[in-house]
Amino acid sequence: MCHSSPPMYAIGTKHAVPSNRFFVMLRNAKMKGRCLVNNPIKRRTNRVSTQTDRSFSAKPSNEEWIDLFLQDCRFRNLSQRSIAYYDSTLHYLLQVLEEQQQCADFDQISADNLQRHFLGYMLEKQLAPQTINGRLICCRIFFRFLHRNGHIPTNPATALTSVKAPKDAIATFSNDELVRLLRQPNQSTFTGLRDYAILLLFLDTGIRIGELLGLRIEDLHLQEMELRVMGKGAKERRVPFQKTCAKALRTYLAERGDLLTPALFVSIDNQPLQIRSLQDRIHDYGLMAKITGVRVSPHTFRHTMAKMYIRNGGDPFSLQLILGHSCLDMVQMYVRLFNNEVREQHRKYSPVEHMRSRRK
Repeated sequence: MCHSSPPMYAIGTKHAVPSNRFFVMLRNAKMKGRCLVNNPIKRRTNRVSTQTDRSFSAKPSNEEWIDLFLQDCRFRNLSQRSIAYYDSTLHYLLQVLEEQQQCADFDQISADNLQRHFLGYMLEKQLAPQTINGRLICCRIFFRFLHRNGHIPTNPATALTSVKAPKDAIATFSNDELVRLLRQPNQSTFTGLRDYAILLLFLDTGIRIGELLGLRIEDLHLQEMELRVMGKGAKERRVPFQKTCAKALRTYLAERGDLLTPALFVSIDNQPLQIRSLQDRIHDYGLMAKITGVRVSPHTFRHTMAKMYIRNGGDPFSLQLILGHSCLDMVQMYVRLFNNEVREQHRKYSPVEHMRSRRK
């Protein structure tokens, strides 16, 4: 027998009435979201919209600009110290502009913002010319990076010029001050032995504080009396030292002993010595030695080494190699400031005086 489906409409009535089967099908369609009455199919347009979704086109924040720049610095293999300096300087720039209620968005900062409100602020605070120029160089490099990579339409730092530093601004220690400084570390203690060796190493080599604290045990060659130093720009150089310094280093190494850390200079807790800690200790030695009129810092030792090297007859070319300068400019300034033998040399070799002596 053939079984047919029940009719969707009841038969035998005056008007056709939907059967129970119709209502069940309608309910199921609604539950599945396929009700053709309430949800008619809408044909999509085949044209792709060219309108940009603003939620995906928001400009980077200042922190994202900085992170992008610092990432590029890492790709270029800059030192961690240089990267940290760029980071702190750019945040200092933002802080200064915000304090003066100036626009502090990197893509909207103008040349006037930088010249009047950033440079002007530092000049008003009477910061050292070297400090100001270092921060200006950082700004020029940063905005040039943003402009070259198409992140900003114009470079606001193009006309940002450095300030002139006094020609005779380099302060150094006198011989008497050096003697007093070297007497301060208590060599009956581990830290005193270490600090005495460090002070001698600063004076004998002119090494930078970051270079010194970056030294590892394998960088010290006592037999050859030589250091392997990793300088700025990851440039390696060999720096000699002499017997007095070598003796102090041997004494320190005997107390240091074998440690897990490869750092040459360590704290009392056998951890690598930190820059701030060493700077503070040297400053304290200056107070103990009652030194005034000159900043007692590792870099003053560097200037003092250059002065004494030139005055003792050293040539500028070997000094350049020892100090790790990429060009002779800084060394020539040392020669100009510290070579007090120029007058004596001119007296000996004056062309006019030699001409007169021949006539006689």
